[in-house]
Amino acid sequence: PAPRPPHAGRAESIRAAWSATRRGGRTTVVGIGGKEERVAFSALELFYSARTLSGCVYGNCDPAKELPVLAGQVVSGALDLGALVTDRIGLDEIPEAFARMAGGVGGRALVVF
Repeated sequence: PAPRPPHAGRAESIRAAWSATRRGGRTTVVGIGGKEERVAFSALELFYSARTLSGCVYGNCDPAKELPVLAGQVVSGALDLGALVTDRIGLDEIPEAFARMAGGVGGRALVVF
């Protein structure tokens, strides 16, 4: 099979981040890996390193409190969401966008209709 592009949620990326974390440090996984992705740690490594591994969904924010703040920043021009969009697609391109996402390609697609 062809080599897969780097991805924050992939097991090898998580493992590399964990390995680079200092003793007592924290690794936060922000990408979503596939359900088949597995990361292995030995029990001794977990004990000895005293590191913390955690996941992060939506930046661990309180949407009711923080989304209005973000919306205000977008309206004022302080936050440019356009810079985060990697693809603009039509409704008919949604299946292809999901296929690219499953393959670890692309970032944030904006559906324009």
